[in-house]
Amino acid sequence: MEIDIPGFGALRVAQVVLDYNGTLAVDGRLIPGVKPRLNRLAASLTVHVITADTFGKARGSLRGVDCSLEILKHGGAVQGASRVLAMDATTG
Repeated sequence: MEIDIPGFGALRVAQVVLDYNGTLAVDGRLIPGVKPRLNRLAASLTVHVITADTFGKARGSLRGVDCSLEILKHGGAVQGASRVLAMDATTG
């Protein structure tokens, strides 16, 4: 996917990393309409979801969504950041 950013130029995006709760979900429940939008996005990009899964609902809620899911262990913010930084910027 290519996005034209005024004053910057074209940005080619191959993958997106999203947090689950507070971004895609509220109180562990996927926000209505997010699932089909994620699948539409996944047709153009590799979608990664990273979460602490505080409510234990992420895996079930994302069933049928074309994405990878990384559930972090307690205190896993560093683990999550390391995972994102280790991703290949061109291939995912």
